[in-house]
Amino acid sequence: MLTFSSRASSRPVPAKLAEQANCDSAKLIRLRDGSWVTLRPVRAEDELALRTFLAGLSSESKRLRFFSGASDTDAAAHWAAHVGPHHYGLIAHDASGGVVAHATYIQLDTPRGQTPCAEVAVEVADRLHGRGLATIMIERLAAVAQARGIVRLVAEVLPENRAMLDVFRDGFDAHLTFHEGTDTVEFPTCAWRLALHRFS
Repeated sequence: MLTFSSRASSRPVPAKLAEQANCDSAKLIRLRDGSWVTLRPVRAEDELALRTFLAGLSSESKRLRFFSGASDTDAAAHWAAHVGPHHYGLIAHDASGGVVAHATYIQLDTPRGQTPCAEVAVEVADRLHGRGLATIMIERLAAVAQARGIVRLVAEVLPENRAMLDVFRDGFDAHLTFHEGTDTVEFPTCAWRLALHRFS
């Protein structure tokens, strides 16, 4: 179960990192096939659009993301739309304004002496799979997380979700461990620079 952490970093943020992490305004992003989406932070008023997006995912995509094809997308959309100091989210929308992807992290309670850590998750519309959008969104999330003092990102991924595992390994050199039916992915937040260099 995820819990919020009350610890926050007050360390100064390097200028280049601050620029990359500044997602306060919408940004046009070009995908591998030449198409464009707009990327921006999640707002509370996005709940309905997120509900529509999540409900429109295929049963297999829902299963791979939520570990169940019968997930409660209404509850997931409500949670995704209501972010806070330790919960950050991004959405991508197409030219029509419809949400086509969502990515989020939530900071985990970290035992004293361990580096601050957050859990990350992403879901992309079925029709946009394989175009690099998941990598771009995780890259931006990692930059924001690093700017906020988070050092590590983790994710739980089903072993059969090869595409998502490849995103983490190929883009961020993530370390994988298998436990109780899932792969745990872990990588430093600074790895966003690696993904930026590889795929820009």
